Parts: sequence; C-alpha cells; structure tokens
Amino acid sequence: MKRINVLLIGLAGILAFGCMKDKSTGPAQPLPAFDVTGVPDTINLYTHRDTLQLAPVVAAADSYEYYWTNISANFLSLYGNKNKTDTLAFTKNINLPVMLDPGRYYLVFNVKDKRSGVVKLKTIIFNVSTRNENGWYLVKDNNGKTDIDFIDKTGRIDNWIAFYNNGRSLDGNAVKGLYSGDLHTTLTSSDLFGGLVVLSENDAAIYRVSNGAQVYGFDSMFFSKPANRKPQNVFQPMASGNLMLINDNRAYCMTKGALFTNLPQTYTVSSLAVVGAMDLGWDLKTKSMFCYNGPAFSALGKNGNDLKNMNADLVWLGGYPGIRSVAFTLFKMPDQRGMLYKLNTLYGFLLGNDSLIMKRDTLPATHGLMKADKIAGNYDADYIYYAIGNQVYLTDITTTTERLQVTLPAGETVTDIQHIKYPVPAQNVAYTVDYLAIASYKDGRYKVWLHKISSIGTIQPLAQPNFEGDGRVNTIIYMEKGSGSRVF
Repeated sequence: MKRINVLLIGLAGILAFGCMKDKSTGPAQPLPAFDVTGVPDTINLYTHRDTLQLAPVVAAADSYEYYWTNISANFLSLYGNKNKTDTLAFTKNINLPVMLDPGRYYLVFNVKDKRSGVVKLKTIIFNVSTRNENGWYLVKDNNGKTDIDFIDKTGRIDNWIAFYNNGRSLDGNAVKGLYSGDLHTTLTSSDLFGGLVVLSENDAAIYRVSNGAQVYGFDSMFFSKPANRKPQNVFQPMASGNLMLINDNRAYCMTKGALFTNLPQTYTVSSLAVVGAMDLGWDLKTKSMFCYNGPAFSALGKNGNDLKNMNADLVWLGGYPGIRSVAFTLFKMPDQRGMLYKLNTLYGFLLGNDSLIMKRDTLPATHGLMKADKIAGNYDADYIYYAIGNQVYLTDITTTTERLQVTLPAGETVTDIQHIKYPVPAQNVAYTVDYLAIASYKDGRYKVWLHKISSIGTIQPLAQPNFEGDGRVNTIIYMEKGSGSRVF
C-alpha cells in the first residue's frame, strides 16, 4: 500500500499543471508568465496510421525552451511499475507519426523559462487506438513468402506482418493462421493479449493483434526447439488456456504464459486435427483415431474401436466444437471408396461412455468428395462443401447427393473454404457474421467470396468477390473488438 501511495504522489507531481523551480530563483524573483493555448485537453489517434501534429501558441515564445514527453497511463500494477517517460521532441511544434502501442498516455508539453530555469507543464490526455481490432485477416502466400492482408471499413493494410515487423514476412508458403486469445508472455503476467498464430512451410510466429509486433518466432516458442522446421497445423482447444501445434508429425502443447512442450512420442501424428471437448487426431503409424488432452494423449474407448487400426487413409477432418460438438471424418479405402463418419465430440462420448459414431456412410469411388481439392463443413447442419477445379459442390450427410453450387470464373482454383461465424458459436448468440467464405487464385492474385447460406445449406450467389489482392489465400479470420473467429 505504501508503494502505491508513493507512485500516486509521484505521478501527481509529474502531471500537475505546475512548475519546477531551480535553486537560483529567490523569493523576491517572480516566476515568469505562462500562457499556452492552441492545444486540446484530449487527443484520439490511431497507431501506425495517424500523425501527432500540434502547434501550441505560447505568449512571449522566445523566452522559453521546449520539449515534449509522453507517459504511459499504465503506471500502477501489482506486477511492477510500468510508468515510462519518453522524450519525443525538443521543439515547440510537434509532428511525429504515431507508433505507440494502443492505450492511454499523458502527453506533456514542457515549457522551460530560459532566464530562471523554471519548467511548467501542459498535460494532454492522449488516447492511442488501433485499426487492427476490427476487420478481416486474410492469411496468404505470395512469391514464397507468407503474410496477411488486413481489410477494414477504412481501407486495408497489405502484408500486415511485414508492415509491423520491419518488412519481414515468414519464409515459405502459407500453412495456416489462427486467432488465439488470452495470450501472455509469463505465467504471472497480467498483460493478456489476443494473438495471430501464423504458420508457413518453414516458419511460425505469434503476432500481437493490437500492434502487429511479433511476440514469438519459431526459434523462441519452444522449450526444446524441434530439429526440423516443418509446421503443419495449429489449433485452439476449447480449454483455451492451451494452444496446440503440430510440427514434423509431432505434437506440442503451450500452456499460455509458457512455451510449447512436446507431447510423448506415443503417436506419429497426422497434420490433420480438429477441436472438440477433447481434440481429435490421427496416428499415421497404426491408422487410428485418438484424442489430444492438453499436454497428453487419450486413446478412444471401446466405442471408438471402428476408428482404430483401420485399413484406410484419412482424407479430411472437420470439427465443430461448442454448442454443436460434432466432427466429420472422411477416409479412403484401398478400393478407392470413401467412408464418411459423423462423430459426437462431447466428453462422455470421447471418453467411451456413450455411442461415439452418430452416422456412417460409404461413398463410391466416383463421388466428388473422393477427388476434391478443398473440403469444408457447415457449423450448423450436416452439409459438406468441396471444390473440384473452379466448381464448388454441396453434399449432405443424409443422402450424400451431390449438388453443384458455384462455378467460379474460368481458370480460378479454390484455395480455401470456411464457414465463418462470429461471435464464436454459443447459446443465445446473435451472429454478426455468418458466411461460407471461398477463396480462389489465378495469375498471382486472389479473390475472396463471402456467400450467405440458406437454411437448406445452399450457397447464395454473388456477382463479384468481396476482396481481391496479390497472392493466394490460405485462411480467413474475422475480428471484432480484438477477438477473432474460430477457424472451422
């Protein structure tokens, strides 16, 4: 308590509209006049976009020297004094691009009388905001580099990663992107932040949403760095204190505030994994389904025997956690036929207490799903969407009937299909975003189409794409107020 009182007194002394007099000024020597106008009491600007421009009017301006300081308002913390004063300029007028982290600051105009050395202060509340908390994040690759295009109502930031990180994108083509909330850099840190986890073929990093800065790179995110750089998947479990990563067919778990630690070498894990009450994975060695359970594995119970030691290869996994809690698995058998399963991913079913398999269908080798380029599901109902060339089809689990939905312009190749819902699905939620997003690529440029979906799963047509840009889109994330959509 004594320490907090000292901090409050210190801040009051710094920010008071008062004076600091040197020892040479005697009681008979009056303080100089101090009259500053032309500056507001509060300023609201965006970081990495706006410029701080102020031109104070000072009476008898030639009698003074000037400098500007900036103080973070985060001056009280149970984990240490975060009060930090930066000197911004030694001029009366200030003209600086805003590069500060989002938050509240105290901008101080310091006016020093040349004769007496007395300094008086004019304090301005300085609120710094970020564009990054509301908009669309398109994880893409272009010319062998992975980056993000960010699009909001005011415009766009192409190559968002490079924009905030001295021109450095990730090396290699894009593998996946993901929003992860409540990240922190130490287990005891009170500084929680939302992050974008981005994987490329050769690299991985976590970027802070608010300022775009890289918090972790591949070399710094593991307790024991993998010998091979081969990022394959990242997923956010329902137990949101953890974050899961697959690299070179090995699984890693991060307890947020710590680093990724490797799971036991029980399985040779596939790059395919989906989220449920526990997360589902596939063992390449035994051709069996299993569960991720934080930093450990859990084998399926007897109710999952049909998904163990299978004479088939896993083609696709789709998981829809939360209020729906189902997953779809598509296998290819040696005779090229398909086996499609619908699974219940609530705890009791994954632990073996109840029937795990809700539905099973055998698909002929000629079914479009068996030659699809991209596959995605529907969060709300038993529909599956898939692309063959520039055409997108719909099939339902009940009949497995194929229905053509969209034919993209000639030469377009589908690179991503996602059902994007925001907020994250929960009971009694009103969704502000509900689209089937389709990304396509042709001649070095992408197009993103945000289709409405009817109650029977059909895709509503669009006359033109919603977004276009350079490169090839791999993952789409929508964000509001600093919180991002799940990647289904």
